[in-house]
Amino acid sequence: MLVAIVILAVVLRLWGLGRQSFWYDEWLTTEATSGGLADALRHAANREGIPPTYFALLWGWVRVFGDGEVALRSVSALFGAATVPVAYSAARELGGRRTVARSAALLVAVNPMLVWYSQEARPYGLLALLGALSLFAFARAWRRGRRSDYLLWGLVSAAAVAVHYFAIFLVVAEAAALFLLRREQARRLVLAGVPVVLVGVVLTPFALKQYSHEPNRRWISEFSLTDRASEAGHSGLVGPSPPDGRLWLVAAIVVAIAALLVISRGSRQERSAAGLTAGIGGAAVLIPLVAVVVGLDVFLSRYLIAALVPLVIAVAIALCVRRASWIGGIGLAVLCAVSVGTVVAVARDPELQKPDWGSVAEAFETGHRNRILVLNAHGNLASPLFRYAPDSRPLGDTDTVTADEIDLLAAKPTTKPCNFLVGQACAFIFLGGPLPPHLASTFTLKDTRDLNQFTLRRYRADRPVPLTKPELVSPQNPTDALTLVSR
Repeated sequence: MLVAIVILAVVLRLWGLGRQSFWYDEWLTTEATSGGLADALRHAANREGIPPTYFALLWGWVRVFGDGEVALRSVSALFGAATVPVAYSAARELGGRRTVARSAALLVAVNPMLVWYSQEARPYGLLALLGALSLFAFARAWRRGRRSDYLLWGLVSAAAVAVHYFAIFLVVAEAAALFLLRREQARRLVLAGVPVVLVGVVLTPFALKQYSHEPNRRWISEFSLTDRASEAGHSGLVGPSPPDGRLWLVAAIVVAIAALLVISRGSRQERSAAGLTAGIGGAAVLIPLVAVVVGLDVFLSRYLIAALVPLVIAVAIALCVRRASWIGGIGLAVLCAVSVGTVVAVARDPELQKPDWGSVAEAFETGHRNRILVLNAHGNLASPLFRYAPDSRPLGDTDTVTADEIDLLAAKPTTKPCNFLVGQACAFIFLGGPLPPHLASTFTLKDTRDLNQFTLRRYRADRPVPLTKPELVSPQNPTDALTLVSR
């Protein structure tokens, strides 16, 4: 059964892996791995908010397998699939029966958030795997207490922190639990924490340099904390891109029923295991929320993904208590149905996916030789177009170009839920401003291209006209507009 669940996890993560274009964050990954290893480290220091470990790892992968969508994302897909048997093993180490462990593995296999980040060329699939491994090692140290178990926990935890700073919150929660449960082995715990401390010391100058770049953190705090916390809860239940905004409520009801089951019908051991895993996962979420109070506001749902596997295991334990009878089974079935339905909907519906910059580039390539593509607000987020339109170049702020065609891009309106934090195409509502008035008398709308996620409006002039970027961008638009010019 575990093999079947792993196969399901692999299928869900490989389905349509290369169908979507890279979004902005993934494009940054391609930028990091396009040069030498030193370039990857400099990129991480200057343009990222995460440690350089993932980029160094992917730099080597690209040299062997290339940097296409499937090649880059397959790393995350492999990590995501590997998380399933680790979750099974962690549940077993926590004292769970095979039924509990299989249920935990199944929920991890189909969880929409874990599937989404298993299909993204970013470190979150690896972070989830290392979080699961850390919980597994924690469970071994708690139940067995051997030096080797503590050493394993320390090494895995250090690796998790090396991949993402937010892993430290899970590690701190596990360390606190180990101290409370195994006080007589405090010395082993301290020694096991040495690798984590060493990694922290090495990364501290790197992290301080990243934090000094205000744009690296400001874009997060520009979204209200309430919205980000709500998005984190919804994403953990039904993923960052559900087809219906009410699905999270169904999943939340199942989780609430699970909590009631384990409290009212669970044995002492079952309540202890569920409470322990829920406490560890919950603490890993609450600590960064508390950090906002002291001015460290970088709270973001995907940064918390290391806490998701412990929380999922807690739900599995609660739904599978021995005295739950048919109620737990129905809850498990409903939760799996909601998860699989969401994953399938995302794979089939372009409105729920990342921006299809490949189609935009293809439409742009059908225009006149002297053509310009204008993304007049926050166009820098469309930088992946440079990858898909290699025959184009950006128009500099002081450059002049002669063109007889201007293409304006606008996102299509949608009735589906739209998450502005994860790169969905629907989030580009700020694109599509009108042609500046002083150009409207020269350029006339000739064609409208209807793409899956965007609408491209094509304006043409009777003769080539010299143009500058300030002339192409509406006065009220920000300075980060993007203008592509055909070579």
